[in-house]
Amino acid sequence: MSDNQDTKISNNNGDITAVYYNEIIDENIISSNEKENSNDPNSAERLPTEEKHKKSAETVSFGSLFRYATTLDIIYMLVGTIGGLGNGVLLPIMVLVFGDLLNTFTDRSTELCKLNFTALAITYCPPGYQLTASNYLSSLSICHFNQTSFDFQSQIQKQVLYLVVLGCIGIVVGYIQVLFWSMAAERQTKAIRKKLFQSILRKEIVYFDIHKAGELNTKLTDDVNKIHDGIGDKIGSTSQFIAAFFTGFILGFAKGWKLTLVILSISPLLFTSAVLFSKLASGLTAMELKAYGKAGAIAEE
Repeated sequence: MSDNQDTKISNNNGDITAVYYNEIIDENIISSNEKENSNDPNSAERLPTEEKHKKSAETVSFGSLFRYATTLDIIYMLVGTIGGLGNGVLLPIMVLVFGDLLNTFTDRSTELCKLNFTALAITYCPPGYQLTASNYLSSLSICHFNQTSFDFQSQIQKQVLYLVVLGCIGIVVGYIQVLFWSMAAERQTKAIRKKLFQSILRKEIVYFDIHKAGELNTKLTDDVNKIHDGIGDKIGSTSQFIAAFFTGFILGFAKGWKLTLVILSISPLLFTSAVLFSKLASGLTAMELKAYGKAGAIAEE
């Protein structure tokens, strides 16, 4: 009985020893192959590793985003930029006109409190007519006031007319801004998709062993769409906001420099928050594109 158990134990020990010996041999073979590949200068070309393709994404300059822009695209972008600048200049002017409209209402209320209705009734109204604050507006057609300060309705009409004209101009320049920047972005993203597709067709077969087909489809769609959003009408909006910024400060210093300086004191805080938000958004966008690429590869499989 004990002899049989010793025989089984010895057999088991022999099996374990054999397995352990085989593992040592396999490790030696693998290590020797790695040394041969490391000494071979062409090994990197023949056996592309995953680390070779996991290079950090290279950032490009802002100007290189428009490397595929043609002469017509540049003209479109210039026209769209002019429209954005005009749209940005109009916004502070419209705010100024609207402020004058509100001042007309407040000045009118102040004037009504200061008026001597008895003297006005004797001077401008028919004999015996009782002029009060309650019937003053309805008495404009009966009493013939010749002072321009009393012509409240004409002042309101003038301010409203200014707003209507500025609004119509804003619609035109805003349409030009969005239209031409969108057309330029569409033409450039079409060229980018074409170049990317041609580049994929020229790749060797080992490239597709590492990069899944679903990941390439994601690059052709989602990644290029992000470029379209970056070089489209958002740049026109940037030119619009820059023009509105400088125009607003010019009008602010012209109308009330003290209040403008007070508002300007919080500008560094706004600028810092905008920069932090921009960096956070760019990082999250990169993570989003990477996640969509992996998901597209899994869905394709």
